Amino acid sequence: MVLGLLLIDAAAMVFTMPQALYPALADERFGGGATVVGLLYAAPAFGALVGAATSGWTARAGGHALVGAVLLWGVALTGVGLSSWLPLAPALLALAGLGDLISESLRSALLRHGTPDALRGRVSSLWMAQATVSPALGNAAVGLLAELTAPSTAVTIGGLVCVAATLTVAAAFPSLRSARLGTPAAAAEPESAPDPEPDGSEAGADADPGGTVRPSAS
Repeated sequence: MVLGLLLIDAAAMVFTMPQALYPALADERFGGGATVVGLLYAAPAFGALVGAATSGWTARAGGHALVGAVLLWGVALTGVGLSSWLPLAPALLALAGLGDLISESLRSALLRHGTPDALRGRVSSLWMAQATVSPALGNAAVGLLAELTAPSTAVTIGGLVCVAATLTVAAAFPSLRSARLGTPAAAAEPESAPDPEPDGSEAGADADPGGTVRPSAS
């Protein structure tokens, strides 16, 4: 499952990081300047804020929700690449930001939940390295693809590749799909009270009025 989490993170980050192309998209598709660029940059953050405010349900979620969130990210960015209507692009980027926030939350939680204690240090180091390197590689890859094709085409292709890679990883790792965080732990039950001192009938002894205990006649 840990390998599946690392691969699905790479699918989301390496193939679909459109931030480097926002200025080019604003100029090519929407005919705008700095204001449009700022709107494109701000839209995913707004979606992430909405995702964070409504993420309580993720405590009971798992692998299927993770796959769905990464697919939302890829599909939304595919729509951004295909869109030429300015109001639609920020809305799709907001959806992408929401999916990214949910998927990142679930990836981190499932990684902590599913990593054996003996491997936590190494897996955490690998996770942090990937979180730093993958977005940079993604921006470089989408920039190179934009040079070969066009900015909007590069975003579209990246989104489609993300969707295909996510479905491939989900199919190859059944343990990732079935992983669950479980429900929050129930409150600990109070300790049971110690058994009461046996009375005369249970212990087979009778107490005389003076408080001494003597064997039962039976």
